Amino acid sequence: MARIENLESYSLSLMTGRTKVMGIINVTPDSFSGDGLMKHDDVIKNAVTQAQRFIEKGADILDIGGESTRPGAQPVSLEEELARVVPVVEAIHRQFPDILISIDTTKSQVARASIIAGASIINDVSGLLMDPAMINVALEENVPVVIMHSQLGSCIQQFDRLDPLNMTSRTIDAEVASDLDRMAIHAISRGLTRHHIIIDPGIGFAKTPTQNLQLISQLDRIRALGYPLMLGVSRKSFIGHATGDAVNKRMPGSIAAATIGVLKGAHIVRVHDVEETVQAMKVVDAIRLAS
Repeated sequence: MARIENLESYSLSLMTGRTKVMGIINVTPDSFSGDGLMKHDDVIKNAVTQAQRFIEKGADILDIGGESTRPGAQPVSLEEELARVVPVVEAIHRQFPDILISIDTTKSQVARASIIAGASIINDVSGLLMDPAMINVALEENVPVVIMHSQLGSCIQQFDRLDPLNMTSRTIDAEVASDLDRMAIHAISRGLTRHHIIIDPGIGFAKTPTQNLQLISQLDRIRALGYPLMLGVSRKSFIGHATGDAVNKRMPGSIAAATIGVLKGAHIVRVHDVEETVQAMKVVDAIRLAS
C-alpha cells in the first residue's frame, strides 16, 4: 500500500531531493483546462488509463479531484463528490498500488473515504479552513496535507475565488507568506506537526495576473517558511494573460512558469502535461546539481 510511513523522512526528501511532479486527474465535467473525465463514458476506465500514462511518463503523485475550482464553477454536493472520486481512487490504487495518490478536496468526509480507498495525501485548496474536521482526518490517518493560500488565509468569513486579494501595504509575497505561516501554525496548534504540512501559494486563487507573476518571482520568500512547497501553475489564466493563448495552447508557458518556480524554491509542481514537465524538471535539477 502506497502510504507514507515516516512523515519526517518524506518531508525531508521533498525539500532535499529532485523535483516531484504531480499529475492532475480531473473527475469533473467542467474543468477549466478542458480535461475533465466526466465528459466521457466509462470514467473509471479513462481515469485508470490516464493514471497509467502519467506513471509511465514519470509522475510521482497523482492528484484526483471531483470538484472544479475554476471561477464560476458550481458547488458539488458531498454525495456527488464521493461518487465521483472514491471509485476512481480505489481503481487506480488497485491497479498501481505503489503510486502516491493525493485527494483534492475541501470536504473531510471525501478525504477520509479516499484515504480508505488508497489515497495518501490531502490537497485542500481552502488550507484546512472550510471544513474544521479536515485536520482531524489528517491527524487520525497520519497523512500529509497541502495547505493552499486563498482569501481564507486573511479573511475566514470570505471564500471568493473571483475577486483579487484585498491587499494591504505589504507586497503580494509578504502577504501570502504571512497568511500561509498563520495557517500552518493554526494547523500545528490543532495537533499536526511541521512534517505533515506542504504549502502552496495558490497561484490563480483571488490574485490578479500581475500578482501571480510577482508571487512566482518571489517564491523564495514562501520557501523560507521552511515547509515543502507545491506550485500549481499549469495552463492557468495568468499565462494566457501574458501570451494571449487559449487554455489548450499554454503548455510552453506552463513549463516556463514551473521552471522559474522550481528555481525559486518549489519542490513539487502540479501539472496537466506530465511527460513534458518531467523532462523539463530533469534538466532543471541537473543544472541545479551542477551549480
